[in-house]
Amino acid sequence: MNSQKLHIVHCATFSANKFGMDYYSGNNKISNGLIRNGHMVHDFSYRDVARHQAPLRIKQFGIDKMNRRLIETVQAIEPELLLLGHSELVHNETLKKLRRLRPNMKIAMWWIDWLDSFLVNRNFFIERIDLVDDFFLTTDPKALKDFLPLEKPLEKIHFMPNICDASIDTGRAFDIEKPRHDLLFIGRKTGLRSDLIDFLRTQMTDTNLGIYGQDKKSLVQGQAYIDLLSNCKMAINFSRNNDIPLYSSDRQVHLAANGCLTFTPETPDMKSLFSEDEMVYFANFDELKNKILYYQAHPDEGRRIAQAGHKRAHRDYGCQKIAKNITETLNT
Repeated sequence: MNSQKLHIVHCATFSANKFGMDYYSGNNKISNGLIRNGHMVHDFSYRDVARHQAPLRIKQFGIDKMNRRLIETVQAIEPELLLLGHSELVHNETLKKLRRLRPNMKIAMWWIDWLDSFLVNRNFFIERIDLVDDFFLTTDPKALKDFLPLEKPLEKIHFMPNICDASIDTGRAFDIEKPRHDLLFIGRKTGLRSDLIDFLRTQMTDTNLGIYGQDKKSLVQGQAYIDLLSNCKMAINFSRNNDIPLYSSDRQVHLAANGCLTFTPETPDMKSLFSEDEMVYFANFDELKNKILYYQAHPDEGRRIAQAGHKRAHRDYGCQKIAKNITETLNT
């Protein structure tokens, strides 16, 4: 596959029915990076197509027709690459048919959710991984060996960091003189996050604390989300699971790329992505509290770390660089 000026069909979740409320999603950033690298990209929003092709707009009734529309789209555009995002509604039989129709077309897939959601469809993905040329995920690929009996060699499965985009992640929170909040946390109140939220509300009472995302009332989306990140000095990244090597919610990069001093758990191998000079790590809630109080009292030190994290995010995890890595990997 020649990596110059590819025709690409990107089949992912572009959420047209949300009308821009999650325009900062990884789906869009990957497409943006590919386009800025000179490729022609056609976005195929598979869930929206399934919904709009179905009677009464009930998505489940439009899945088969969506699969036929994907085949039609590939035949019309004649891409060198079919790139799949979270494509759980795309049948594996559809990929087999596309292989027969376009034997020289590469098929790749990416996955940015946590590993548990990947493993919900265990049998589906065991077959799916065998049908694609390369698979990219935001988890250490070696972690898959403990969960999946993989037939495809592990070297075809690659780590992909979470992505930022300079046209979207425009915040420089470290420059804000009067922040909206001194400390920000965004996330659903489930599992260990419930414990974190309770801890913050009871133990950080003297801090200008902003907690969002627990319900519809506190949900922040669209440009209001980017504005919120861009106007908070410090923020906590805390995923539903913090024990998976290299895995974090993409909010970690959202925070760093918009200039927040970001606090994050000591997830295995995470310091290879952001060093202790670029992000603040904590092992437990008491350590988190102590470090928050420290950087509140030493704002210049916090600012330097936030600036370094911002620089690292845009330098190493920008959408063009990640997109280039995808296309170059497919050529090796």
